[in-house]
Amino acid sequence: MGYYERIKRFLIVGTSAALVNFLSITILIELLGFQSYLLKNVANILAIEISTFYNFFVSRLWTWGDVPRKEGKSLIAQFISYNLAALTGIAFRALLFPVLEKLGVFYLFNVALGIGMAATLDFILFDKLVFKRRKYQKEAWEKYPS
Repeated sequence: MGYYERIKRFLIVGTSAALVNFLSITILIELLGFQSYLLKNVANILAIEISTFYNFFVSRLWTWGDVPRKEGKSLIAQFISYNLAALTGIAFRALLFPVLEKLGVFYLFNVALGIGMAATLDFILFDKLVFKRRKYQKEAWEKYPS
């Protein structure tokens, strides 16, 4: 798969994961009543993890579908690795959210800002550390770019 195709897929999956995030936080805040400052932050963290779980499996199957798949304990290790790589973006988002919440930024716009800022870092970490695209694949991208 070419580099630009992988980035396109990453952005499509990321956008769908963002929708899962928005839907999750909206359900938690609007339907389940996570209305206080503390509960909104808990809702944000829960929504992040729900979308991270979704993002891992779709990314594994589609964005990095050409990379050898892990199974069993290796799959669990890969999921843990994915979560640890995503932790940088998650930590950034978890720290940014309450600051912007205190400043009165509407929670959905707040979430969108956090998602946008973490996406580039996530792609690099997922590509290099989690799915471990091999050197020969990079050479193939250069030969046959999309």
